[in-house]
Amino acid sequence: MNISKLFFFYIIVPFFFLATIIFSLLYPNSLFTLKISLLYSIFLFFYLVLNTIRVKIINLFFLFSFSYLIPLFYYSFGNKIITSYNHSNSIEFLSKYLFLFNLFFTIVLCFTFNFKGPIRPLVKLDNKFIFFLNILICLFIAFYSKSGDNIFISGGYGLSEINNLGGFAIGEYFLIFFYVAYKFSGNWKFNYYLLISVAVLYILISLAYGLRNELIQLSILCFILFYRENGHTFRYILLILFGLYFSSLFSVIRSNPASILENSLVENLSVKNVFSNDSDNYISHQGDVIHSSSRLIGFRDENILDNSIVYSSSFYFFLSSVVPQKYLPPHANMAAFKQDEYPVGGGGNIFSYFYFWFSFPGVILVAILVGLILKLSTVKINSNIGIYFILALSTFPRWFAYSPINLFKMCVYGTFVYLFFWVVYKILNKKLINYKL
Repeated sequence: MNISKLFFFYIIVPFFFLATIIFSLLYPNSLFTLKISLLYSIFLFFYLVLNTIRVKIINLFFLFSFSYLIPLFYYSFGNKIITSYNHSNSIEFLSKYLFLFNLFFTIVLCFTFNFKGPIRPLVKLDNKFIFFLNILICLFIAFYSKSGDNIFISGGYGLSEINNLGGFAIGEYFLIFFYVAYKFSGNWKFNYYLLISVAVLYILISLAYGLRNELIQLSILCFILFYRENGHTFRYILLILFGLYFSSLFSVIRSNPASILENSLVENLSVKNVFSNDSDNYISHQGDVIHSSSRLIGFRDENILDNSIVYSSSFYFFLSSVVPQKYLPPHANMAAFKQDEYPVGGGGNIFSYFYFWFSFPGVILVAILVGLILKLSTVKINSNIGIYFILALSTFPRWFAYSPINLFKMCVYGTFVYLFFWVVYKILNKKLINYKL
């Protein structure tokens, strides 16, 4: 094993992590403590990103995850306000958030210490009936899962109500049936182009409704299914930069669609317009997620909620995997609970939820779970449960930054759906063989 890796893992990581623990305990309200923790985060970031460069999708997960530290750099070194919510701009909350962030990724590091790649290409099966049936399901979800005014009619995202079909959020389940269609598409060129066309259609509909997460998750799934590892890191970097630019451009458009007509094309597409920010503040999606996470951390540390609510919340959270949210009590969804008293932009990092429910053991357990998912995804992706890992990797923007539920709900549902079609495939093949005999 590489000596530099051993030195980093057994010397640098323990030393810096121990330093962050000591400073966090002795000086929890010190800006210097926050800077020390950020320095350790930088070491983690570079190691995890460089060590997974041959496993592009996992590399992408780390790039995305560590983007949530950007506001903390603006806060620590630029004295900028990073959220619109006052109590989350305190050093105490931000230091605790960063400590849990580092704890989470230090444990994940243990599972990605000796990563090998690239991930093998998916083995496809050939069944036209299953392929076209799942394409039809995808089209149904794309056209009928959402209803309401699009952003160009309403004037912006959030200005009109978007309704789910029958009150059930089935839009994201498009990913399950799209994957099944791909898996049974065989090597037919027509099927390939049909898959791409259906994906583009879903993306355009998501754009019209201002649904950024749906767009990003399908883009990641398409990256897993269609991107071929060939050692061209430069092409991968260009894709990342384009994705960052397009995501930011989409955020600008969905908040003010009229700006497209008011400004020239060059001005709309300019980097200055896409990445502009107030000079005194750095208000961003990442900052809002930090606030939402700090809110959950504060609920735990300041004993704002009764223990009965805390523990029952965890029970109802897991129950929401099989019972629709509307049939559960309000504290089943902690991202929205008590918003009138403790306002929040929504969501929260996965480790903050598990800290709220189970304190430090919860953070350790969920970090082990994520580490195992990342590790097993490199070897189990072509197994019958491979869809679980593909969906987990495709939906990481949702479960890492909004709600962990996808790891226990959509990914599990997707596994059962795929196994059902796999059994159908086996039955049909057996009947075909018997017919030929």
